[in-house]
Amino acid sequence: MIQVETEAFVTPEEAATFLHYSPITVKRLAREGKIPAHSVTNGVRKRWRFLISELAETMRQEVSLKHHPRRLHKEEAAHER
Repeated sequence: MIQVETEAFVTPEEAATFLHYSPITVKRLAREGKIPAHSVTNGVRKRWRFLISELAETMRQEVSLKHHPRRLHKEEAAHER
């Protein structure tokens, strides 16, 4: 029999601890679609759950986009000299 390990969902408070944000910020980012989140209710007040692996991947992508060395065009390189 093959066992498949599944990752447990975490609460906004646990996600906030991982991200070093406040739980309110985590819920706002989830509502705005800026971080991966899963709604577990259909009502007006959504209850959010998160997967740490998805949050980590999103943060890795954000960091690599913000810190990717910019390639200089020839004119920019000339001004730098």
